[in-house]
Amino acid sequence: MAGLKLQKTNLAEQAYVVIHEMLLAGEQVQPGDKISIEDLARQLGVSRSPVWSAVARLEADGIVEVRPRQGVFFIGFNHARLMEIFAVREVLEGAAARLAAARATPDVLAGLLQSIERQRAVVSPGQQDAYAAEAARFHRMLADLAGNATMAEMIERLWAQTRAMCIRPDARTAILDERVDEHARIVDAVADGDGDRAEAETRQHIRRIAAEVDKL
Repeated sequence: MAGLKLQKTNLAEQAYVVIHEMLLAGEQVQPGDKISIEDLARQLGVSRSPVWSAVARLEADGIVEVRPRQGVFFIGFNHARLMEIFAVREVLEGAAARLAAARATPDVLAGLLQSIERQRAVVSPGQQDAYAAEAARFHRMLADLAGNATMAEMIERLWAQTRAMCIRPDARTAILDERVDEHARIVDAVADGDGDRAEAETRQHIRRIAAEVDKL
């Protein structure tokens, strides 16, 4: 994020997007770390006001915590909270996949298949950050395909909370390969218009991720 300056239009929105991406990339701040508002404002080339506006939205998203008289903190690893999130994600994302199977078009399916290819391309050389970004894009496409904006927004927030608490530079390539295979099976079910199978594959996928995190 070095050298990045925001344009003088809609600063709060830009600050939100940039800080959101920075936090989930795990490059400058790790789960549980304190976040310096002053440093962020300086890096973005803005006053603290738009940064605080962004922080308010990030707190609503559940990925930062504002503690009175202590400061702003990136959420830390919370095993119980994660298990709750995965339980909700399983239900919501399974339902989204079922709806997606009834709405898929050739163009959308092509986009999902391209995402699978991009995931495979970055997993082999161990580009975990690139994989995380593409996996997020894949899940977002599926959620959007469901055609339910409220569901998609809830899934996005829950995914962000999961990512924030599970930034892991040591994720094994073999595990990521398995995740991509699971994504591919979801796409196959959606392409076949099989809502039952799409939901089942998605729920199993979320359960497997939860089981892996449960070992941490």
